[in-house]
Amino acid sequence: MEGEAASHQALAGIPKEFRRNRALATARLAPPQLHQRDIDQACATASTVFRLMAGHPIPGRMRSLLGDYYRDLITLAPDASVAREWADRYRSEWSRS
Repeated sequence: MEGEAASHQALAGIPKEFRRNRALATARLAPPQLHQRDIDQACATASTVFRLMAGHPIPGRMRSLLGDYYRDLITLAPDASVAREWADRYRSEWSRS
């Protein structure tokens, strides 16, 4: 819960035009949600990273965070349809970057 609260607080302080910083803070928000077993919300949050970075390469640190999230997702919710959908998008976005 502390990680999620800190990420929400960080996001609130980042101006909308700082797309990359917002995407990085968002990538840090998804894992705590996932570990709280809020799979739908975690996948929605992680998908926001792709929307924020649309048309731009995903930087290495962000790619690493998303990769860690992906590994945790397939471990914690391998049969959830939303997890499979997110994984498909992740693989698609990963190959695009």
